[in-house]
Amino acid sequence: MSQGLHMKTKQQQEDEEEDDEENGIAGISDYDDGDPFMEGEFGCEEEVLDFTDPFSTEVKPRILLMGLRRSGKSSIQKVVFHKMSPNETLFLESTNKICREDVSNSSFVNFQIWDFPGQIDFFDPTFDYEMIFRGTGALIFVIDSQ
Repeated sequence: MSQGLHMKTKQQQEDEEEDDEENGIAGISDYDDGDPFMEGEFGCEEEVLDFTDPFSTEVKPRILLMGLRRSGKSSIQKVVFHKMSPNETLFLESTNKICREDVSNSSFVNFQIWDFPGQIDFFDPTFDYEMIFRGTGALIFVIDSQ
Protein backbone atom coordinates (compact mmCIF):
# COMPACT_ATOMS: atom_id res chain seq x y z
CA MET A 1 0.00 0.00 0.00
CA SER A 2 1.29 3.50 -0.75
CA GLN A 3 2.70 5.43 2.17
CA GLY A 4 0.46 8.46 1.58
CA LEU A 5 -2.81 6.54 1.91
CA HIS A 6 -4.52 5.99 5.25
CA MET A 7 -6.73 3.09 6.22
CA LYS A 8 -10.33 3.40 7.40
CA THR A 9 -12.60 0.74 8.75
CA LYS A 10 -15.37 -0.55 6.52
CA GLN A 11 -17.94 1.04 8.87
CA GLN A 12 -16.20 4.46 8.69
CA GLN A 13 -16.21 4.27 4.89
CA GLU A 14 -19.90 3.35 4.78
CA ASP A 15 -20.81 6.12 7.25
CA GLU A 16 -18.89 8.71 5.22
CA GLU A 17 -20.45 7.52 1.95
CA GLU A 18 -23.94 7.77 3.46
CA ASP A 19 -23.21 11.29 4.76
CA ASP A 20 -21.85 12.35 1.37
CA GLU A 21 -24.82 10.89 -0.49
CA GLU A 22 -27.22 12.75 1.81
CA ASN A 23 -25.30 16.00 1.35
CA GLY A 24 -24.61 15.51 -2.37
CA ILE A 25 -20.85 15.72 -1.81
CA ALA A 26 -18.48 13.76 -4.01
CA GLY A 27 -14.82 14.77 -4.16
CA ILE A 28 -11.74 12.76 -5.05
CA SER A 29 -11.17 12.12 -1.35
CA ASP A 30 -14.14 9.76 -1.56
CA TYR A 31 -12.10 7.65 -3.96
CA ASP A 32 -8.70 7.92 -2.33
CA ASP A 33 -9.33 6.40 1.08
CA GLY A 34 -7.02 3.42 0.99
CA ASP A 35 -9.12 1.50 -1.55
CA PRO A 36 -9.41 3.89 -4.49
CA PHE A 37 -10.08 1.26 -7.12
CA MET A 38 -13.45 -0.36 -7.50
CA GLU A 39 -13.72 -4.02 -6.63
CA GLY A 40 -15.94 -5.98 -8.92
CA GLU A 41 -16.52 -7.71 -12.21
CA PHE A 42 -14.55 -7.51 -15.42
CA GLY A 43 -11.07 -7.34 -13.94
CA CYS A 44 -11.30 -4.17 -11.87
CA GLU A 45 -8.47 -4.39 -9.40
CA GLU A 46 -8.26 -3.33 -5.82
CA GLU A 47 -4.48 -3.14 -5.50
CA VAL A 48 -2.82 0.25 -5.32
CA LEU A 49 0.39 0.98 -7.18
CA ASP A 50 3.13 2.89 -5.44
CA PHE A 51 3.47 5.82 -7.84
CA THR A 52 6.36 7.21 -5.82
CA ASP A 53 8.59 4.21 -6.58
CA PRO A 54 10.83 5.21 -9.52
CA PHE A 55 11.71 1.55 -10.12
CA SER A 56 8.11 0.33 -10.31
CA THR A 57 7.68 -1.77 -13.44
CA GLU A 58 3.91 -2.01 -13.07
CA VAL A 59 3.05 1.47 -14.35
CA LYS A 60 1.59 0.99 -17.82
CA PRO A 61 0.36 3.54 -20.33
CA ARG A 62 -3.23 4.38 -19.50
CA ILE A 63 -6.43 5.54 -21.08
CA LEU A 64 -8.71 7.59 -18.86
CA LEU A 65 -12.49 7.38 -19.29
CA MET A 66 -13.98 10.55 -17.85
CA GLY A 67 -17.19 12.40 -18.39
CA LEU A 68 -20.63 13.29 -17.20
CA ARG A 69 -22.70 11.09 -14.90
CA ARG A 70 -24.59 8.28 -16.65
CA SER A 71 -23.03 9.21 -20.01
CA GLY A 72 -21.91 5.67 -20.88
CA LYS A 73 -18.24 5.48 -19.87
CA SER A 74 -18.49 2.04 -18.27
CA SER A 75 -20.83 0.85 -21.02
CA ILE A 76 -18.28 1.78 -23.69
CA GLN A 77 -15.58 -0.09 -21.77
CA LYS A 78 -17.72 -3.23 -21.38
CA VAL A 79 -18.75 -3.28 -25.07
CA VAL A 80 -15.24 -2.62 -26.43
CA PHE A 81 -13.12 -4.75 -24.09
CA HIS A 82 -15.52 -7.41 -22.80
CA LYS A 83 -17.75 -7.95 -25.84
CA MET A 84 -20.84 -7.18 -23.78
CA SER A 85 -23.97 -6.50 -25.80
CA PRO A 86 -24.90 -2.79 -25.80
CA ASN A 87 -28.38 -3.77 -24.58
CA GLU A 88 -26.88 -5.52 -21.54
CA THR A 89 -25.12 -2.33 -20.47
CA LEU A 90 -28.47 -0.70 -19.71
CA PHE A 91 -28.49 -2.64 -16.45
CA LEU A 92 -24.99 -1.75 -15.24
CA GLU A 93 -24.78 -0.12 -11.83
CA SER A 94 -23.32 3.37 -11.57
CA THR A 95 -19.58 3.49 -11.04
CA ASN A 96 -18.86 5.02 -7.64
CA LYS A 97 -15.10 4.49 -7.41
CA ILE A 98 -12.21 4.69 -9.84
CA CYS A 99 -12.01 1.36 -11.65
CA ARG A 100 -8.65 0.37 -13.09
CA GLU A 101 -8.34 -2.53 -15.50
CA ASP A 102 -5.27 -3.98 -17.19
CA VAL A 103 -5.63 -4.79 -20.88
CA SER A 104 -2.94 -7.24 -22.04
CA ASN A 105 -3.90 -9.08 -25.21
CA SER A 106 -0.33 -9.56 -26.40
CA SER A 107 3.15 -8.20 -25.89
CA PHE A 108 2.17 -5.25 -28.11
CA VAL A 109 -1.14 -4.49 -26.39
CA ASN A 110 -0.41 -3.67 -22.77
CA PHE A 111 -2.16 -0.72 -21.12
CA GLN A 112 -4.68 0.25 -18.46
CA ILE A 113 -8.18 1.67 -18.63
CA TRP A 114 -9.17 3.91 -15.74
CA ASP A 115 -12.94 4.38 -15.53
CA PHE A 116 -13.84 7.43 -13.42
CA PRO A 117 -17.20 8.05 -11.78
CA GLY A 118 -19.04 11.00 -13.27
CA GLN A 119 -19.57 12.74 -9.95
CA ILE A 120 -15.89 13.43 -9.17
CA ASP A 121 -15.26 17.03 -8.17
CA PHE A 122 -12.13 17.90 -10.16
CA PHE A 123 -11.79 21.19 -8.25
CA ASP A 124 -11.50 19.41 -4.90
CA PRO A 125 -8.07 20.26 -3.43
CA THR A 126 -7.44 16.57 -2.68
CA PHE A 127 -7.63 15.65 -6.40
CA ASP A 128 -4.09 14.50 -7.26
CA TYR A 129 -3.51 15.58 -10.87
CA GLU A 130 0.07 14.32 -10.91
CA MET A 131 -0.90 10.79 -9.84
CA ILE A 132 -3.90 10.64 -12.18
CA PHE A 133 -2.38 12.06 -15.36
CA ARG A 134 1.18 10.72 -15.12
CA GLY A 135 1.58 8.05 -17.80
CA THR A 136 -1.72 8.89 -19.49
CA GLY A 137 -1.66 8.23 -23.22
CA ALA A 138 -5.24 9.31 -23.93
CA LEU A 139 -8.24 10.81 -22.21
CA ILE A 140 -11.69 9.97 -23.53
CA PHE A 141 -14.30 12.43 -22.25
CA VAL A 142 -17.79 11.02 -22.75
CA ILE A 143 -20.69 13.46 -22.85
CA ASP A 144 -23.45 11.05 -23.92
CA SER A 145 -23.02 7.80 -25.81
CA GLN A 146 -26.66 7.36 -26.87
